[in-house]
Amino acid sequence: MAFTKKEEKKFKVGNIEIIIGDKYVLDNKFDAGAPEALQKIETTKLPFTGSGVQDAVYFDEMKGLYDTGFYENSNCLQRYTEDERTSLVKIYNNQIKAPFERLKNVDLEPSEKNEFWQNYRYEAYANKQFDTTNPLELMELFQLIVQGTACDKNEKDPFYRNNAQFVVSNPSTVKNKNKEKSKVKLKAITTLNNLADADRDKLNLVLEFIGRGDKLDKVSSDDLKLIYFELFNDGKAGLDIAEKFLDGCNMYEGDEGKTQMEFFYAINKLFNLRKITKGKRGYETLDGVWLGNTLQDISQFCLDSNKAQYKAIESLIEENPKVRREIK
Repeated sequence: MAFTKKEEKKFKVGNIEIIIGDKYVLDNKFDAGAPEALQKIETTKLPFTGSGVQDAVYFDEMKGLYDTGFYENSNCLQRYTEDERTSLVKIYNNQIKAPFERLKNVDLEPSEKNEFWQNYRYEAYANKQFDTTNPLELMELFQLIVQGTACDKNEKDPFYRNNAQFVVSNPSTVKNKNKEKSKVKLKAITTLNNLADADRDKLNLVLEFIGRGDKLDKVSSDDLKLIYFELFNDGKAGLDIAEKFLDGCNMYEGDEGKTQMEFFYAINKLFNLRKITKGKRGYETLDGVWLGNTLQDISQFCLDSNKAQYKAIESLIEENPKVRREIK
C-alpha cells in the first residue's frame, strides 16, 4: 500500500508565515523609546502579561465595507502585490474564513449591515497563545496581524513594524532554529577536535583560509581546542565562525579545494612580505599586475594555469620559496 505525505498547509499573512497545526504566541514589541530599565528586559509600553488591547475590524467608509482581509481590494492587503492578493485571498477564504463560518454558523461577508463585524473584537496581550487548528484562534491571529496590531518578531519592514504593538513568534520554529544552530556548533567543535589530534596540518590550512590563522604554530592542539570551544559558542559571531570553518573543511575535501588553500597560504605570506600590495583597484604585484579584490579571489584565479594571476603568483613563489608551506 502506498502512502502519501500529508500536505503542509501554510501561507503568508503580512510578513509572517503561518503553518496550520503550529502554535503561535504574542509578546510585547520592544520599544526603543521606553525607559532604559524597561529596554534592558526587552519589554514595551505594555509590560505586563494580560495588559493589552481589544479592537474591532476597521470599517472602510469609502467602500462601505469592513476591511476583513477576505477580499482583494481590502485596504489591509495594500502591501501585497496584485498577484499575491489574488493568490492569498483564495487561501484566506479557504483556510480561515470558511472553517470559521462553518463552526460559528455565521456569514463573514464584509457588508456594512453584517452584525457579526459590528460586534466582533479581537484581543491581544503578551503571552497570549493561538492554536491554528482551532478556527476561532486562527481567525483572531489572522486579524491581529492583517490589521497591523502585531508583526513578526524579527520584522524589518517599517510598514509592518512601526504601528504594531505586539510581535508574533512560532515557538516550535524558534526551537528548531536553535537546535540547528547547536548542531552546527557541535559539529564544528567535534571536527576541530578530531583534526587537532589527527591532522593538524589540514586544520591549520583551513583556519588560515577562513582568516583565523594568526600564530597557529605557537598554539598547542589542546589550547586550540579550548580556544575554539569558547569561540564557536560565542553567540551569533561564534555560529558564523563555525559555519565558515565547516565550509572550509568541506572545501578542502573537494577536487580543487586543498590546492586553492595551498595557493592562499603562499599568497598571504607574499602579502605579509609586501611582495603584493593593496590599492584602490584591489591587490596587485609590485610591477602593476592586477591579481584580485581579495586574497581568496587570487587563490581561486590561480586554479587556472592560463590566467595572468597564476603566472604572476608562481613567479613570486619561485623568487620567494620560503612562502611555500612546510608540511610537518
